[in-house]
Amino acid sequence: MNYGELIKDAFWITWRNRFLWFFGFFAGGTSAGANFNIPSGNFGGFDDEDFGDPGRGGFEGTTPAPGLDPGQWILDNLALILVIAAVVVLLALLFIVMSLISQGALAESVAALDRGEGRRFSSAFRAGVSNFWRVLGYFLLLVLISLGLLLAIGVPLALLVTVVFAVAESIGARILTVVLAALVGFALLLVVFVPLSIVWQFGLREIVVRREGVTGSIGGGYRLFRRNLGKSLLLLLIQLAISIGAGIALLIVTLLLGLLLAVPALILFAAGLSTAGIVASIVAGLILLPLLLVASGALGAFNHSYWTLAYLRLTAPTEEIPPTSATEG
Repeated sequence: MNYGELIKDAFWITWRNRFLWFFGFFAGGTSAGANFNIPSGNFGGFDDEDFGDPGRGGFEGTTPAPGLDPGQWILDNLALILVIAAVVVLLALLFIVMSLISQGALAESVAALDRGEGRRFSSAFRAGVSNFWRVLGYFLLLVLISLGLLLAIGVPLALLVTVVFAVAESIGARILTVVLAALVGFALLLVVFVPLSIVWQFGLREIVVRREGVTGSIGGGYRLFRRNLGKSLLLLLIQLAISIGAGIALLIVTLLLGLLLAVPALILFAAGLSTAGIVASIVAGLILLPLLLVASGALGAFNHSYWTLAYLRLTAPTEEIPPTSATEG
């Protein structure tokens, strides 16, 4: 495989077919979106008494702020809260649906463009819609497999740590067990989920490009990964390097452009024109945000094109060649 040629082809397909950027924005966010939950509890030995009785105003020695009743406020604004929650849920569902549609749209469109066929936004969108349920089933199956692997790794390590904490009284032994369990767990996660991420890429193309079934696509993606182990890992390393480089470049450009756009607002604030400074800041944000969205979409489309072309290049030599007819004479 010529990796330089692969990168060049992916770049030119992405650049010449800018409608792919729309789908690239949503497809690039498939694995994004982490939930950062802050657990409630005792942090650093602080108790509720350290901050006074919340029911009497929060901090000890202070009087409660008049009219601040959280329970009553929630009841008074329950309708507004429900509307906001419903809008957030609908937006999240819309993004998920568009992400799944974009996965199919990009895989089918890039494969067709590589064959020399023409594609437009409408045809790409139709391809994504036609593959929606298959991609959804594939995604759900991959989620279940990932959860099963996480449990297979995490449960034994958690049991080991629990047993050591129950049996050993030594703080050193407990700390050593936790550190070793964390290192082993991290190593196992790399060993399991790095190949799984590559199988995910290949299996998705099996579903969309070759029209395989949901379960068969995972087997096909795994077999393709196993036959091309070194090439597959190198493909992942190259993609990671490109993504990191593009991310650093985008960050630098964003900072420079942000500073340039912030100059008028800073001048207005320094002159005491706060209202005009706020307006200038909003205008700068409205200019910068679309550029970031476009760049994100372009990068997502490139990554998807890269993996689709890599899949096509790896499967091309193994395609079955129809038998030729016997020569006359």
